[in-house]
Amino acid sequence: MGALFGSLAALCIGMSDLFGRRVAAGRGAVVAAMAMQAVAVVASAATVLVISSRFDVRDVVIGAASGFGMGIGLGCYLGGLVRSTSTVVSPIVATLSAVVPLGYAVARGASVSAWALVGATVAIGGLLLITVGGGRVAHVATGVRWAVTSGLGYGVGLSIIIEASEASGAWPAVAQRAAGLLLMMAIAFRSQSGLPTLAGMRVVVLVAGTFAAMSTVFYLLGVQADTTPAVVTASMFPAVTVAVGRTFFGDTVSRSQLFGLLVVLVGVAGVVAA
Repeated sequence: MGALFGSLAALCIGMSDLFGRRVAAGRGAVVAAMAMQAVAVVASAATVLVISSRFDVRDVVIGAASGFGMGIGLGCYLGGLVRSTSTVVSPIVATLSAVVPLGYAVARGASVSAWALVGATVAIGGLLLITVGGGRVAHVATGVRWAVTSGLGYGVGLSIIIEASEASGAWPAVAQRAAGLLLMMAIAFRSQSGLPTLAGMRVVVLVAGTFAAMSTVFYLLGVQADTTPAVVTASMFPAVTVAVGRTFFGDTVSRSQLFGLLVVLVGVAGVVAA
């Protein structure tokens, strides 16, 4: 079940990024992140009505702390894509968002078999093939700076939320998105971006924010069920972005990316089988 929920989280992250990039390109990364987080707060709160969730101050604090990391991750990820290319940004973000939580899970005592480690290594290797094979590299130094900050933000955020109790259900997700929204609002007003101007973008923002909310909910359910496969499969979201973009939007996919997708599937299968 951990791998299933982790895969659903990756699908939601990939879809959220896919729509979020459109908003970032038209309105800027900060405005896009703030608008998406606002929708995600409402969508996360709605899941409390359908998922058994006990309000606990400790778990809400954990969710909020995770939210600051995720907010930094999202803002810097979109900022990196605007200033550089996915070829530079995605592999770094994906690797850090996989390695940091996995390392944390192992450090806190999660059982990881040799086959699971091999599968994770293969999957991350395939992920690098997908992103590096995506085309022209531009503004490398700038992209690396934004990507490292984003990856560490995501990694820390995804690690902290592992500590939430199973009984808390979706409440940590609500707190996570609320904290991310407050962070993005502070950055927006400090940078004089102001309130979002979303004329013509409202539906896209609604879809992106809803997928962002569900990614957290599925990730929570995944790590509560089985931490290691959930962490590894959830980090495969760039592969989902490439696959969805090719299927639904006709994005160009190179042979190395197709091969990378196959490698990712093999690696994820290894983690699940372990």
